Amino acid sequence: MTQGEPHTYRVAEIFDSIEGEGKRAGATATFIRLAGCNLRCVYCDTAYALDENAGKPMTLDEILARVNPAYKRVTLTGGEPLIADGVDVLVKSLLAKGCEVNIETNGSINVSDFRKKMQNHNGLFFTVDYKLPSGGTCEKMLDENYFSLRGGDVLKFVVGSVEDIPAMLRMVERMQGHIINEILAKNKTALEMPQIFIGAVARTSGYNSAFDLPALADVIIKNPILKDARLQLQFHKIIWGPDKQGV
Repeated sequence: MTQGEPHTYRVAEIFDSIEGEGKRAGATATFIRLAGCNLRCVYCDTAYALDENAGKPMTLDEILARVNPAYKRVTLTGGEPLIADGVDVLVKSLLAKGCEVNIETNGSINVSDFRKKMQNHNGLFFTVDYKLPSGGTCEKMLDENYFSLRGGDVLKFVVGSVEDIPAMLRMVERMQGHIINEILAKNKTALEMPQIFIGAVARTSGYNSAFDLPALADVIIKNPILKDARLQLQFHKIIWGPDKQGV
């Protein structure tokens, strides 16, 4: 995009549905799935949105016109939405319309830098993945992302193997330590951990997870460091099946 041209985006799909995950699980929302991703996780369930040329071009106004005014809840996802050219303009426009915007991001793009671009943070929160070893992309995670998350943000772990558990516990312990150190060093009392959601990799036609929900529930119950974490179910896959798009 050059200055003066209308903003256009490569959109894999836009649809209204029920939030399947995170702190708005069960609520209605408009989903905007932008095309293109910088990671290739082995269990990816949106491979159709990975290529930057997937979907179709849409202008900013066309996208805004598709947002359901009855909900005013938007989940911006991908692919990886934060690599899209002009995504900050899209988010600002959604916030200006009075929408609550959830940005689902894969943990490899600087969330703090993006948040600074927003003149108005009200109504914006992030759902940030921490990719565990079974996903094959854990080395791409940006540490500073997790230490910049706020109490209204969501940290999401997706567990696919027993080997993922120690990595998840270490990250939660590091984040708790960071909060304590910041409080002691800066005499702050309002720092909060993000909301932690933990799910199991879904068994789909393309991936057979080695971990199931009963085993994951047992991990959460038996590890005190996860006392405030919540087990995450993917409602959309329970309702419509694991491979259906546009839900």
